[in-house]
Amino acid sequence: MVENNAPHETEQEQEQRFREEFEVGGKDRQLSDEEQLEQLGSYIDAHYPLPDFTPPWAGGAGDPDPADRYIANLPDRTTHTAMIMLGSGLDHSMPGVAFIGNVSTEDAPELSATIFRPSAPTGAWAVSFHSGGWWRGAGIALDMQWRPEVAAAAELSGTTIIDLDYPLAPQHTIADMNAAVTKAVSFAREQGATSVTGWGYSSGAALAAINAALFDALILTFPDLGSVDKLPSHVRGDAEVANPASWPAALVQIAVQDEITARPSELGDATVKEYVSRHRISTPKVAREKITDVAEFLKTLG
Repeated sequence: MVENNAPHETEQEQEQRFREEFEVGGKDRQLSDEEQLEQLGSYIDAHYPLPDFTPPWAGGAGDPDPADRYIANLPDRTTHTAMIMLGSGLDHSMPGVAFIGNVSTEDAPELSATIFRPSAPTGAWAVSFHSGGWWRGAGIALDMQWRPEVAAAAELSGTTIIDLDYPLAPQHTIADMNAAVTKAVSFAREQGATSVTGWGYSSGAALAAINAALFDALILTFPDLGSVDKLPSHVRGDAEVANPASWPAALVQIAVQDEITARPSELGDATVKEYVSRHRISTPKVAREKITDVAEFLKTLG
């Protein structure tokens, strides 16, 4: 029996109210960005269990494969979930599909990197650094999640980007990573780069910020700057994030629902842009906005 929560209604009025409150297929209205993220995230959380992302020095199993597979599958799962939960009338293409254009790739084994060359290069270069908590993010995650976004940013901006497959902890130290960064930046400048930007996501953003003095500009996407202090002492050495007051021109992208890292308390004179996003999950629309903003910033350096 249906409970009547409005006792003064007639049966006809009650029936009309139920008709207005319930419609098969839902109401025809536009969800807010926050509501879209909640719909998307709740479905992904329920259907694709999160593997262990804990690094080995914090008690994790030390096997990066499950976490990397999860990240590698995330773009396709995001598109599929968006079509189910948000409807087919929206554009659900991810940046690596929407903006890929005619970018070309070139292996650079001497740098342990892949170079993304846009179809209309401006002369500006960048060096990019994937996420992964310092110990994962290479292999399948690099190829299927991160590098399509790098390719999109390169093509949209006209910037030639060296995506560095930098050495990972705990087998390697920050000093080893810094040496790889220095080599990549030197290579770009030897090619006649008019500017070199350091762009990193999460822990990759921290690596870019550690090496801020090497770059003409920085792009820090959902930066996990605090992750440096959590590294084992033998990995970290004397490495530290450069004082934001000393940074070159910088774009800092912040996920307003970031469940992994806190918003940096000091950002100097950086341009800050916020996105309705979690650390790893956003709607395709927001994912495209994020990469478009990266490209627009890179264009200013061309």
